Amino acid sequence: MGRKLPSETEFEVEENAVVHRPTGATWTAYPGRPEPANYRRAMLGSVLPNGDDYREHEVQEIAFRLLRERLET
Repeated sequence: MGRKLPSETEFEVEENAVVHRPTGATWTAYPGRPEPANYRRAMLGSVLPNGDDYREHEVQEIAFRLLRERLET
């Protein structure tokens, strides 16, 4: 498929983590903190078996925003 733009719908927001489902990349924050404390890259930055290719900075930008926004609910 080639280069793919990430969308918010591809993410799972957990209590203290955000997961990009297509790549498995995970950003984990400490409770009550908006910034990531840990990052697991998984397949982010690699071409996925289905041919999708996500740019790391584009996925990371959404993940960081979702980590911040999880504290606003």
